[in-house]
Amino acid sequence: MLQKGVIYSLIGAFWMSTMNLFIKFLGGTLPAGEIAFLRGFLGCVLVFLFKYIRHISFTHEDRKLLFLRGLFGGLAMVCNIIAFIHLKMSDAAILFQTTGFFVFIFSVTILKERVPKGAGKWLLVMLLAVVVLVDPFSYSSYNWYAFVALLGAALSAAAFTTIRNISKHGKHSSFEIMTYFMAGSMISGALVVDQAVMPTGHEWWIILALGVITVSAQFFITGAFVTTNAVVAQFLQYVGVFINAIYGYIFFEESLSYSTVIAGIILFVASVMLALLKEQDQPIIEEIIVETKR
Repeated sequence: MLQKGVIYSLIGAFWMSTMNLFIKFLGGTLPAGEIAFLRGFLGCVLVFLFKYIRHISFTHEDRKLLFLRGLFGGLAMVCNIIAFIHLKMSDAAILFQTTGFFVFIFSVTILKERVPKGAGKWLLVMLLAVVVLVDPFSYSSYNWYAFVALLGAALSAAAFTTIRNISKHGKHSSFEIMTYFMAGSMISGALVVDQAVMPTGHEWWIILALGVITVSAQFFITGAFVTTNAVVAQFLQYVGVFINAIYGYIFFEESLSYSTVIAGIILFVASVMLALLKEQDQPIIEEIIVETKR
């Protein structure tokens, strides 16, 4: 079972990274909001089709929380797309992995969970690693887009926090929650588009592939978190950082600086230690992540 979960997690990381690559391709001509809208639209179509085939129906409960999940998730997706368009793929991927940091913060401040002993030093280490990645002391456009990536990570964590409350009732299917996320991507994308651009012939194929890959990635990531330990599955997602870096090097001639590599490694180690402490003290992080990936 563990082996199956590991395989699912690695495949999910690969598909998520490939999704980011396609976003980067489209970002050369299409605005970020339009990409988010089209991605959400195709995702909704595919999910509704599957729901129809499987005869899965919507519930009438927790609609406010489901709306918030869709809103936060949709805005996070827009931030994610903007970051991947304007940053190096490896940098954007590393910064977006700070979602776990914000999940921890929100679980303590909003859900009133107890801070496990020894967590403070790892939070400080993660904060320092993020400062190195953002590099706030230089005056380049990188800073702005780095903060957009961090905002996306925070919004994702907010979406995860709403799912914690939704999951308490256990009446919502994974596809219902996913539908609200896709719809949120559509709405958020439409709100930030200044001027839509008509995709060309080959871009339509990339957009179609993007929708299919998005649903496929969700399927494998869900399988990973269902069939293995959530902490193991979560940190295997860091493989996606290296896949993004490889894609960036091959297709866009991007390179990694030594400071980025070191900060990324430190962030990874600190994230592992923080999640392990949290899991030992209370399994809320695991529950939030499992429900989010469904």
